[in-house]
Amino acid sequence: MSHLLAPGERPLRADARRNREKVLAAARAVFSEQGRDAQMDDVARRAGVGVGTVYRHFPTLDDLVPACGEVSMEIVALPDPSSAGALFDGLDEPSVRIARLVEEVFAIYERGAPELQVVRREPDAHPSVAELGRTLEATLTALVDAALPDATPHGRAVTRAMIDLDTWQAMRAAGLDAAATVDAVSDMLAARLAGASR
Repeated sequence: MSHLLAPGERPLRADARRNREKVLAAARAVFSEQGRDAQMDDVARRAGVGVGTVYRHFPTLDDLVPACGEVSMEIVALPDPSSAGALFDGLDEPSVRIARLVEEVFAIYERGAPELQVVRREPDAHPSVAELGRTLEATLTALVDAALPDATPHGRAVTRAMIDLDTWQAMRAAGLDAAATVDAVSDMLAARLAGASR
């Protein structure tokens, strides 16, 4: 995990860097569970450090929340919307393009569902959370548009609903593993879109 230094800022000592990373990991877990109700004391307890350590690295929640968001986005690793088309280069068969789309999007959820659920649940908790939500939505829209350039608006809307975080979560909660979830949604979408084009 990288931490960009501000002008004049010195690198952290190894123990301070470890504490900062512990605080960030704890904060991400606490925010995922408690959302806007999370307090610095909760983060300190989860990290196993004193609350003063939390405040030393992050004087306010307004400092901590965006730092957590940066880590979350590194983990979620959203593809750049402007390069979404490259993911489908050489894939001519619609069912193959759909499978690639579902695989790419569901891999995002596998990496970062807890963080993305917080973004969905509490977009107004902090401006950085709202920005993460907008980035996620722009990425998903770009992926659908790139995967299905000839789909009708209705077809794209159905596709977007079927690859939604809630759909993925319902499938996983029903006991389907990652591969079975991708296969099920890909098959349903391919059949639906093929039927709509007749």
